[in-house]
Amino acid sequence: MPLPPQQPFGGVAAPFTEAELARLRRDTPAWGRHAHFAHGSASQPPDAVYAASQAWVDTERQMGAQRAAEHHARALQGVRASVARLVNAQPRQIAFLGSASHAWSAAMSATLTAAQPVHVITTHDEYGANALALINAAQRGRLAFSVISSRPAQRSLLERLDDELQRVPDGHMPVVSLCVVPTAWGVATPLQGMAQRVHARGGLLMLDASHAVGQLPVDVRALGCDMLVFPSRKWLRGPKGLGVLCLSDRALARLGVPDTLDVAGATWLADGRMQPHADARRFEGNEFNPGLRLALGAASDCAMAIGIERIASHNAQVRAQVARTLEARFGWQAMEAGHADATALMTYALPAAAGNADAFVRRLWEAGVNASVVGTQHARWAMEATGASALLRLTPHYLTDDDEIERLALAMAGAMPRRGTPQRS
Repeated sequence: MPLPPQQPFGGVAAPFTEAELARLRRDTPAWGRHAHFAHGSASQPPDAVYAASQAWVDTERQMGAQRAAEHHARALQGVRASVARLVNAQPRQIAFLGSASHAWSAAMSATLTAAQPVHVITTHDEYGANALALINAAQRGRLAFSVISSRPAQRSLLERLDDELQRVPDGHMPVVSLCVVPTAWGVATPLQGMAQRVHARGGLLMLDASHAVGQLPVDVRALGCDMLVFPSRKWLRGPKGLGVLCLSDRALARLGVPDTLDVAGATWLADGRMQPHADARRFEGNEFNPGLRLALGAASDCAMAIGIERIASHNAQVRAQVARTLEARFGWQAMEAGHADATALMTYALPAAAGNADAFVRRLWEAGVNASVVGTQHARWAMEATGASALLRLTPHYLTDDDEIERLALAMAGAMPRRGTPQRS
């Protein structure tokens, strides 16, 4: 079902027509060759994304990199505005980095150069790269962190967060890090009231929206978050190799200088002094691929033109159809079954009969179906909390059609040595 309208992810939207969906699929060069259920790993870009990237390549070939960059200067500046519109931010609040993980680490490093010592509160659903960055920083004595459960329980996540905030030592700045949609659990995290609680304790709210932006409306102002990251390559259908960091004015005023400060992030003054940029550019590097940025702008514009609310609504329908098909054919239920805030990220605990999860997914790939495995390297805390060692992850999108779902079911039947029913973890 679509997410409730009281959440800052949008509400009722006009449905797609079959003609619209057919056009969107025709405008996607990779669509149809394989049944793609890995949009949450790397989605299939539309023609407009490739055209934007190719425009840079053509200009660079004709003029060289420096003159080509000058030629595209206005368009490159426009990318910042396009991405800002996508998440309801201001262009000066947007920074571009090499990946969402790089953006997350850069933002976290800037909290460590602020005036106060930092205590991070995160959950079992923290993404692997973010968790490793926390562990590394803690082992070097740069911060302390605590991990709480985020799954449904008798006490809400907000209540558990309240308890943990009370335990933050006096004089420490709390930084609360949450995944909007976790990598191994496709239920949107309940975020109502989070920002108010964190801000009341003088803290910062950091959101990893890697599995939200592009499949759900995300409004940074409504969420009240201070730092938000997401990649281009997932649900947004942009190019690989680019991540976005969005910072609130509150965060820009409080954060220090990231460890990765580059010549693009500060002004070099006389007498050995420097002045970091007041806006999000302080997090950016001087060297970047303009073609990727132009392609990201095209992906953002495409998503906005289609309508994120419409995408979210249709994704709920596609997800429900996939769930019905797999339950009817195999008796399987997604881990997210029955949750009102389930998204198009679907996870399944494979039965023992399926064998090794990586080998099972490889058999799907060989049958022309793209799917993913989530293992401990990317979600160890979540896997240990649920007792699972690996999960099959299916991530359809609004492009997914009936034929792809049928191909998925046939490929899964062929990949199973014998019939089995996965148990929920």
